[in-house]
Amino acid sequence: MSRGWTKVDDDNDGILTVRAGEDNRAMEYVVLDADDKPERVERAAELALNAGGGRGAGWITLATDDREARVEQLEDLGLEVQREQDWLMTIQLSEQPALTVNERYTLHSEVESDLIITRATLHGGVVSSGRMAVVGEDAVADRIETDPAHRRRGLGSAVMASLVETAAGQGAKRGILIASIDGLRLYRSLGWKVVADIVIARSA
Repeated sequence: MSRGWTKVDDDNDGILTVRAGEDNRAMEYVVLDADDKPERVERAAELALNAGGGRGAGWITLATDDREARVEQLEDLGLEVQREQDWLMTIQLSEQPALTVNERYTLHSEVESDLIITRATLHGGVVSSGRMAVVGEDAVADRIETDPAHRRRGLGSAVMASLVETAAGQGAKRGILIASIDGLRLYRSLGWKVVADIVIARSA
């Protein structure tokens, strides 16, 4: 929803199929129980490798408690594993603290259907921003970004707080996100907890 990938299917074998439609990411296959169902990983790999559209068109995202084993499995299946570490994190939205932005900056939030977009500005220029898509009682954070020149000033925390407040107002109760190494410390400081490692690979 955040990125305009509006078509998501469950193929009834525990694999979510996302039609991303981007030049270098046509299809993505998501397996959330990769450790218990390694055969689903094999099936997802087959789908990714046959996705069409050339090298890198088919992607896989796995949630796992055994990153090393899943990396080895994906490489054995002929996929190219992304080396950046990512984590699946969650929180009850009521547990994230409310925060305000430094008075030098201004926060603006807008809601487009079920997508919340928050921007922090300075003299009219955007210096930090983020998105949160509300799906039922879940709120999924995405693209939380701060200009390098304005980091360590609480802007990321303030943007997250604004997103969570707005999402809660729309009935969301649980937050979900995938964190990179750059975002992990921020989200942990706000009370988010890691529930699994994320392994991402693409067709070679």
